[in-house]
Amino acid sequence: MKTDASPQLEAVIELTGLSRRFGSRLALDNVSLAVPRGVVFGLVGENGAGKTTLIKHLLGLLKAQSGSARVFGLDPVSEPVGVLGRVGYLSEQRDLPPWMRIDELLR
Repeated sequence: MKTDASPQLEAVIELTGLSRRFGSRLALDNVSLAVPRGVVFGLVGENGAGKTTLIKHLLGLLKAQSGSARVFGLDPVSEPVGVLGRVGYLSEQRDLPPWMRIDELLR
């Protein structure tokens, strides 16, 4: 009997075929990845590469035009409070999700 010596780790971030376009500009093109629990993961790229767009999808601040994103098993668009209650994010711009009040952001 053969066993897998390295069992699959639970993914806390999962992207499957995530794509996003702003007008004619393709910001994310069929991005798929899984980040297991306990892994340090860096998102690196030049300006305009889509890093912030990808993060905003993970936070539920943008809705994917195709594909999906899950954080801790939750859909960030349909369950944003569940996701935002488990992650920290500080934008370099003063943007607030349209559904959130300022006092909720400060908690």
